[in-house]
Order: sequence, then C-alpha cells, then structure tokens
Amino acid sequence: MFAVMRHDPECTEYIGVLVREHRDHSVRLRALDLATPEGRAEFDAMVGELHEHIAREEDGLFPASLTALSGDEWDRSMAAWRAAHPQG
Repeated sequence: MFAVMRHDPECTEYIGVLVREHRDHSVRLRALDLATPEGRAEFDAMVGELHEHIAREEDGLFPASLTALSGDEWDRSMAAWRAAHPQG
C-alpha cells in the first residue's frame, strides 16, 4: 500500500513519515540492550511511539486506502508487500 499510495501527492509526506518510522524502529530495536536500565527505558519509549504510529496507520492511512485505491492499485500494493516480505 505504501508503494502505491506514496505516489499520490496528498499521501506522499504522510507515508514518508511512516516509512521513516518503520526503518528507525527497526534499527533501534536491533540496538537495544534490555539488560540495561537505559535499554529498558528506550524500549518503553518505543512502545509509546509505536502505539501512536499504529494509530496513524489504522485510523488514517488504512481507511483512506479503501476509497483511494483501485483494483489494479490493490494488486500492485499486494505484489509490493509480497516482494518486501518474501518469508510471508
């Protein structure tokens, strides 16, 4: 969905922020050391960020996609998702 909707000028920046957050969280999660107080505090902060991130996807992007995407665009969205997640 990101791969298709990011070409819509009304969605480009919104999706760009979500993509940057996905990448940022991925890097930060790999670097966490939960054996330290700092690592646990960072994890707690990330859970709060993730809650806000998911709300923006579920309450903003996903409902918008229902009316914004055509059948062909859904097909392209699913193909892009499969390519990005080959393990299923």
